[in-house]
Amino acid sequence: MVNRIQMFDSTDWISWSPHEALAPEFIRDVWDEEPVLVMHANGTLEKYGKWISKITGINGRKTYEISVQYRGTDIEVNGLNCYVMLTWSDSDGVLLTRDYLDQTRELDDQWVNLHRTMAAPEGATAVEVELAFRWSTRGRIVWRRPSFIEKQSEGSRKIRVATTLINKFSGNRQDNLAAMGTILDQAGVERADVVCLSECVYEQGCEGRGYGLFGESIPGTLTNFLSDYARKYEYYIITSFFEMDGDVLYNTALLIDRAGHVAGKYRKTHVPLDEAEIGVTPGREYPVFDTDLGRIGMMICWDCYFPEVARILTLKGAEILFVPTQGNTLIQSLARAIDCGVHVVIAGMWGENPSRIIDPQGQIIAEISDQTQGIVMSEIDLAESYYQPWLSVGNASGEARVLFRQERRPDSYKYLFD
Repeated sequence: MVNRIQMFDSTDWISWSPHEALAPEFIRDVWDEEPVLVMHANGTLEKYGKWISKITGINGRKTYEISVQYRGTDIEVNGLNCYVMLTWSDSDGVLLTRDYLDQTRELDDQWVNLHRTMAAPEGATAVEVELAFRWSTRGRIVWRRPSFIEKQSEGSRKIRVATTLINKFSGNRQDNLAAMGTILDQAGVERADVVCLSECVYEQGCEGRGYGLFGESIPGTLTNFLSDYARKYEYYIITSFFEMDGDVLYNTALLIDRAGHVAGKYRKTHVPLDEAEIGVTPGREYPVFDTDLGRIGMMICWDCYFPEVARILTLKGAEILFVPTQGNTLIQSLARAIDCGVHVVIAGMWGENPSRIIDPQGQIIAEISDQTQGIVMSEIDLAESYYQPWLSVGNASGEARVLFRQERRPDSYKYLFD
């Protein structure tokens, strides 16, 4: 494996700043017998600068593994005060995309490894690697060990996602299970990898909802029923139900894996007043689940109206969000997909076209009419990137999924927590 990038003792690395008055102090140095590049703010907040090196001979669509290590002193917000940007261009010098190195790994002695494996954009012949430092009054950054290596392509990550609609109820839980079974059989015939059912469809239309009246434990009748279908068709199932855990009643989203095991659960954190008044207690955690499909996050109905829920889940690594709901949440679900740059799967119950699958740019790629009970399926590729021109990065294309995560200002959000 050939490292395509110059080491830090090379004059190919040049300093850059928007204006000489904004330039931090740029230093070439040697630490422990290896070359490093240093940037220092010298007590001024507005300093902003980069070390930049250009790599030519790039092959568009080839996959590259890029990494560099940094050590920061008096840095307020990693990812905001210091970052690495890849600016890809074609043979005419036209900018194509600009991409952050968005993966981090902490090393010994306060060093942090920034890295990313990605395919160069189609038509790319060159890339500028930019090591940036900005907006830190007392901060200092030391960079070492840059690496840019061609790798074997990781390929696509296609999954078949099914969302569902059941909105006719007799008032009997066994009838509800039978309706769910019909839908789950259909999803199995159509070779779904994951099936999302609506919120509390098991109890819908039945008398006796609320604390002391109904609530099932895990395992129980519902989880055993879902587990049988998951094993039979070797897919994942997501739904919500009223869970009784000891003396506490929750509205809980379940994740059943291909083997029929309970792979995880999420307890609805934003409980509307009508649920609180029947004794439902809110959850407090936002788990993300590693599966052979990818990293899954779950929300339930009212959660979708609060952007913090989806943001936390995607900050924790969720690649796709599933939302069992009794409502419709059209605008909110489109917004959450755009906000976070991920696919959102809604399994609704009431209102016009209440169940849908949304891509990371807020486009509905599949939906079910409120007049139709059944499923709708879409094959999505979790490895696919969704770029938009001029999205933050100037005259190039940027990817919302990464940009929104990297360019947040958590240091300025104190009013959210007061």
